[in-house]
Amino acid sequence: MGNTNVFYKVEIDTKDSVQPIIYFRKCKRCKTAKGADRQHDRIVNETVNDWRQFSQQIRRYTVSRVPADVVVGGYIR
Repeated sequence: MGNTNVFYKVEIDTKDSVQPIIYFRKCKRCKTAKGADRQHDRIVNETVNDWRQFSQQIRRYTVSRVPADVVVGGYIR
């Protein structure tokens, strides 16, 4: 495995907006599938906690793993 990082794409659909809010997160690659599942759960829980104050306006959260080339220009927020 050459890559030491994995990237997660977070999409947040709001009730008012046509376009979702999209941002990327970078994490260190896990060595096991169970560790990757835990990491995904952690990213989901952190996203929900970070956006909790806007929960009345949010319709759906989508967190997915994406390859590194999907992240445009290497700019990660």
